[in-house]
Amino acid sequence: MRGTLFVWLGFTFSIGFIPPQPYRPQVNSLSAPDTVWLGRFLAEKAPHLQSYLRAAKAYHIQIIYTQVNRDAQNRPILRHYAFRLDTTEYFYPASLVKLPLCALALERIERLKAQGITVKTPFVLEAESKGCFAQIQREPYSAADCIRRQMVFSDNPTFDYFYALVGPVHATYTLRQRGYTSAYIGHRLGRSCSAQENLCAEQVVFLRENTPLFSLPKTCSENMPSHPYEKHPYLLMPNANALSLKDAHTMLISLIFPKAVRPSERFQLSADAYHLLRRYLSMYPSEARDPDYDLKEYHDGVRKYFLMGGSDTVRLPSRIRIFNKVGLAYGYLSDVAYIVDFDLGVEFFLSSVIYVGEGNLNSPPVSGYPWKRGLYFLKELGWVLYKYETARKRPQRPDLSGFKYDYRRP
Repeated sequence: MRGTLFVWLGFTFSIGFIPPQPYRPQVNSLSAPDTVWLGRFLAEKAPHLQSYLRAAKAYHIQIIYTQVNRDAQNRPILRHYAFRLDTTEYFYPASLVKLPLCALALERIERLKAQGITVKTPFVLEAESKGCFAQIQREPYSAADCIRRQMVFSDNPTFDYFYALVGPVHATYTLRQRGYTSAYIGHRLGRSCSAQENLCAEQVVFLRENTPLFSLPKTCSENMPSHPYEKHPYLLMPNANALSLKDAHTMLISLIFPKAVRPSERFQLSADAYHLLRRYLSMYPSEARDPDYDLKEYHDGVRKYFLMGGSDTVRLPSRIRIFNKVGLAYGYLSDVAYIVDFDLGVEFFLSSVIYVGEGNLNSPPVSGYPWKRGLYFLKELGWVLYKYETARKRPQRPDLSGFKYDYRRP
């Protein structure tokens, strides 16, 4: 009896020291997502989108949907679904490339802390006398300013600030080393530069009270890695920026849930840097209160394609927030988003691209691109999956309080 009691007590004692279950962030890999379920689901639940999905090849449609469940410690467990996902098919990412470049710029600022530089330190680019370097904007912006303008308003001139701060060769190599093999940062967005000029990063001068504090020299390099979509029929030019939907989707997951991706895929950011990016990814233009932007043009829906369709009339309840980055150019519309409903405990990732052009990608239609056709698809796709998520049973209700931000402060 005493022996039995000893064994029982020993078993009970040992229970208290059993380590918690190891964190398994994914139940299937984004490299091998479920490619069957989503197509069947949309065929059943989205009859109004079937004209798009039946012509998915002509529309260049790709979709990634990631369910998020939580374990008892509120840690995310991801399950990925895809429709016509093809990392070998090039699409022009437009402003999607601002997402990784903003993250890499924050990494660079982190490394400059010893020089007294923070995300609030303003900097300028040193102009030259000829070529695109003579067209440099001289307005000083901090890294935080640049991220706000790029994430909230999709500003192009400040993309060029980060293009110089990080450097195209460093940016491309770094992203490739982290597994984002489709990434190619090959040209600026704020002004037109030659292929040779795009291999150079201007001198960056940080300021303190309008006085130079620290500078990074101009650099030029011919050692750009080969383009991942070289000779692809959809490639607009040899040095066109590139980023697959899969890589952009993974990057957003890494910025929302860093521990849910492989360590090699994470950006090396502080907690404050993550919060800064997430806050601006989810901020509306009206909340940014930037006098440089006309809110009639930059209304709250202008950079929100899922659920809002880029509309100036659609309003979402305050309980819903969309953390996202979009791209729009040359007939391509793309959106990479993390969507939450704080009251209903809903959270999921959704990314998609659609092409609404015709024929030669370098020759826009005389009447302009039918953007509304693509915006309707993305808006309705968002609602179909949001409604499914509101009815889907979860093993644990998520604690989403960490994603609630005060948008009233500067």
